[in-house]
Amino acid sequence: MQEIYEQWIDQLEGLCRAADLDHVDLIVDQAGSDISLLPALEAIEPAIPWFSFFSATPEETLLPHAPILMRISLNDWHHKAWLEEIIEQMGHMPRLMLLISPIPFDVLTKTLQGLSQLEWGGQSGLLRFYDPRVLPQLFASVLDSEQKQRFLSLALFWSWLDRDQRIAWQPGTYGSDQVLEEVNTPVVLTDTQFDRLGCISDAQKLIGIAVKAFSQLSSEECFVRCYHVVLQASCENYFGDLNAYAVDKFAVLSGAIGDEQE
Repeated sequence: MQEIYEQWIDQLEGLCRAADLDHVDLIVDQAGSDISLLPALEAIEPAIPWFSFFSATPEETLLPHAPILMRISLNDWHHKAWLEEIIEQMGHMPRLMLLISPIPFDVLTKTLQGLSQLEWGGQSGLLRFYDPRVLPQLFASVLDSEQKQRFLSLALFWSWLDRDQRIAWQPGTYGSDQVLEEVNTPVVLTDTQFDRLGCISDAQKLIGIAVKAFSQLSSEECFVRCYHVVLQASCENYFGDLNAYAVDKFAVLSGAIGDEQE
């Protein structure tokens, strides 16, 4: 595992050098962690700029559990040591997201905070795009082209470790001639988009079943199977036991694959 972490850091440093940037932005989701990063973060000298996505929101009091955006200087060994430690300690969990962005930190913070909020049917909620299990599917099947561009235009690259601990790089569309604005507006979802967003978490819960049914597949491939099954259940307005539904569908699919291999 350590080799993957070192490779990830080497790759991001190479991309930053190619873009003439001396920093990388790191988003860490503290939710579900027993220990807050903030005491250690605030003790680092020189100080690392950071921002909580819960700032000035009803969740502001939940700071120890908030997603935190940090700008890491690659020219300072204290900062690099912190980056390496975070990746080593949390790289195996779906808690980290990197982005290489030339955008000023104060502009980036407000824009990303807006993107972490969603609105649907007159209700508001949290859009956990910084979860590496969520962002790829947001790009693939949930967001429309304009919404997707709101994310991509912020960065030269987004990066994460996937379910198989493989390094993923999503090229952004940032251009030096684009107008930089603090757009702290939420992502407004349609009924269909909101349903697909919910299907991501439902599919994640089925991965254990898929792994048993398709032992030859990777975790990412198993998730794709789960996601398709959950979408199918939604289209059929199925409201029964989703686990039982998935078992039946996977049994049919696994049998079909076995027939093809014979």
